[in-house]
Amino acid sequence: MSNETNIATDVIQVSHLKVSFLDNHVLKDFTIQLKQGENLIILGASGSGKSVLIKCIIGLMVADSGSIKVFGDEVTELTPEELNKMRAKVGFLFQSNALYDSMTIRENLRFPLIRHWVKNVRETAEELVMEALTNVGLEDTADKFPSELSGGMQKRIALARTLILKPQVILYDEPTAGLDPITGKEICQLMLELQKKYHTSSIIITHDLNCVKIMASRIVMLIDGICYATGTFEELKQLKDKRVTDFFD
Repeated sequence: MSNETNIATDVIQVSHLKVSFLDNHVLKDFTIQLKQGENLIILGASGSGKSVLIKCIIGLMVADSGSIKVFGDEVTELTPEELNKMRAKVGFLFQSNALYDSMTIRENLRFPLIRHWVKNVRETAEELVMEALTNVGLEDTADKFPSELSGGMQKRIALARTLILKPQVILYDEPTAGLDPITGKEICQLMLELQKKYHTSSIIITHDLNCVKIMASRIVMLIDGICYATGTFEELKQLKDKRVTDFFD
């Protein structure tokens, strides 16, 4: 079943986005809106531009043309300081987890607090770290290193680090990649539980249909660089368009 949400205003607006790498036109005229409280799934083949899209949203890449508004602000017009403040409100869960091997779990979780200099961080950092670890059920891992944890545990820590700043929006890049089906399902259920707890909105890139079923408020099919089709899981599955239904077989 699709996740029920209380959808209100747009928190992200992507309009007519174009991104090319030489003759490879990855995004041709891509337009989406992420609404408050929504979990938006982006489905598309490998190399279709899904990761490029979320990197443009967070300001890690610059599009050739088009508009990206986050909380009403045009991302390309933000100063470095403004961009940093925006990123504090937009969590990004990397496919690789991007944990620092030389840091303990506690140090990994403290890093975004120090980098973005949250108000009163010196007084609240340890409390926030333990709250984040409690959220993912790994309170006893604070002094361990990432290499001492399983893949599923590392994913939970990466999720804890993403949530530690209490972002309003989270961008997930293949959150279940490399995990077995049972662990992947557990991660998705945890993502949904924390989304409801913190009232976040999410854009989720995934090939995992179990993740789609658990998380999706709405699905966007990214095909040929455009928003080819959009709808719920059941709506898209029932379309007569083979380019869409192939994803659901």
